[in-house]
Amino acid sequence: MESETLLRKPVSLQTRATGLGSIALPWQLAALGAILLASTGHLIIKLGLVIAGHTVSSVSGLERIVGTLFQPAVIGGLAIYGVGTLLWISAVARRNISFLYPLTALNYVIVSVGGKLWFGETISPARWTGIGIVVLGVALLQLSSGEDQ
Repeated sequence: MESETLLRKPVSLQTRATGLGSIALPWQLAALGAILLASTGHLIIKLGLVIAGHTVSSVSGLERIVGTLFQPAVIGGLAIYGVGTLLWISAVARRNISFLYPLTALNYVIVSVGGKLWFGETISPARWTGIGIVVLGVALLQLSSGEDQ
């Protein structure tokens, strides 16, 4: 079987890069776009949940669930996240996932800062320290990646 063969031996990324991986967008822009859109999608979903909390607070059960799921900001956030997923597929089709995946840790940074700016969330000094460590860790991983790309 072909799938068993793929699991046993590495296949060149050039051989596997088909479909969305062959989009003309450079992999760096696809990865960055995926990270930014995923973070933005999460923040907009949160906005939709806040809005839904105010508008569907008087109903219960299934009505509340449906009202929340069909809140325009929730739908918009999911759509933005979906576009980010398509860009992620494009980037992963052309680069090793072990190289790209650590970059997604930047979502923690973007969402935390977005939560602070948009929703007034409190970020403790310990959390800021953790965010700094994440950024430093991602930078070190990328600097040490060498041929892993």
